[in-house]
Amino acid sequence: MNEQSNVKLAGAKEAILDALGRRPQKARFMTEVAAALRPLNIGREEMEHALIELRAEGVVIVRENFCADPHLAEVDLRVAALVDDANGADAHAVALHEIDLAWNKWLGEYLANHRCG
Repeated sequence: MNEQSNVKLAGAKEAILDALGRRPQKARFMTEVAAALRPLNIGREEMEHALIELRAEGVVIVRENFCADPHLAEVDLRVAALVDDANGADAHAVALHEIDLAWNKWLGEYLANHRCG
């Protein structure tokens, strides 16, 4: 990887961390993160590469989710959260809990308002 790619990757990682850390909700759907990165000219491929590194560093957790509704077949339902060291030994569990809260809230609202037919 050349120096320019390293700088771009570092910028993408920082932008992801910023997108995940600037809201009161501690977890966000990856579609929301991608939307926050668009004005910064960070594309999907760069975002995915940065996510791989952040996950490997243990700084971010991303959970894949599934909903059997055929309308959501091509929708990215991943939810991500920061692993905040301020939470001590439970940092990983807290991040997973925040992901669950975001997913359950969204799924409840979706199922309450969506009708296939």
